[in-house]
Amino acid sequence: MFRTMTSSETSLRLCLLQFAPQAGLAKTLIHLEELVERSANEYNPQIIALPECFNFEYCTDASIITAMAETIEEGKTCRTLSKLSKKFGVYIVGGTIVERDGDNLYNTSTVWNPNGELIARYRKVHLCNYHSEEGVDIVEVGIFTPGDDLATFQVNGFKCGIEICYDVHFEELAKAYRRSGCDLIFFLAAFPISIGPQYWELLHRARAIDNQLFVAAVSPARNEQANYVVYGHSMIIDPIGNVLAKAETGEEIVFHEIDPKVSRKFRKELPLYTSRRPEVYNK
Repeated sequence: MFRTMTSSETSLRLCLLQFAPQAGLAKTLIHLEELVERSANEYNPQIIALPECFNFEYCTDASIITAMAETIEEGKTCRTLSKLSKKFGVYIVGGTIVERDGDNLYNTSTVWNPNGELIARYRKVHLCNYHSEEGVDIVEVGIFTPGDDLATFQVNGFKCGIEICYDVHFEELAKAYRRSGCDLIFFLAAFPISIGPQYWELLHRARAIDNQLFVAAVSPARNEQANYVVYGHSMIIDPIGNVLAKAETGEEIVFHEIDPKVSRKFRKELPLYTSRRPEVYNK
């Protein structure tokens, strides 16, 4: 019924799950399994990606974040991601969880292969410190500990990287993934509705164009009754900034099949990286 990819395949089938957490972790994980099964049945993807803080409503309330923290090794969320990746024979880019490691909390993404094995972990590098005149504050600094490393993994000839939400503002990070040979970056996010219309599509298309790679931006579904209302509009973008597939605001599965030869074609036609002059930029 479900299959894993073979080395002879030359494209990558992506599903982005735009959904909202349910009332409690147990119900959320049950709903997640339903969506993964539906994705596997309808689209036969090789990778399924989830949004930032998919297992609870995003917030920067220290007490809630601390209560949701779990370890990768023993946490119920990660055990579920491992089980689902193996059951349905897919790679799962597991959105983000609040990871507890000793005394530190991280906003962490995990990646699981079709054997249910952890193959990558990315801890959010740039922590948001946003204050608007309208009274919207998103302050992760002092609650989370920032990560210090890139995270990459390979599927079917594609090298993939991971960034989380606020990271998209920092072009140097995407450039580091491009220099490492990535064809695709997953941006796992929970942009607020207050800045989504201005920044969401613009920033993700810019990262794709600047670095001549595919971008998959994954958001939770919008819940107008939530304390923190997200923008939605998960999307897949090609290396010249075309939006190949895009969700609206509600619960939706975004699917597209991408070909690594496309990015290599654009890089050959417009060799941006051979034109770069870092000796000037770094003066």
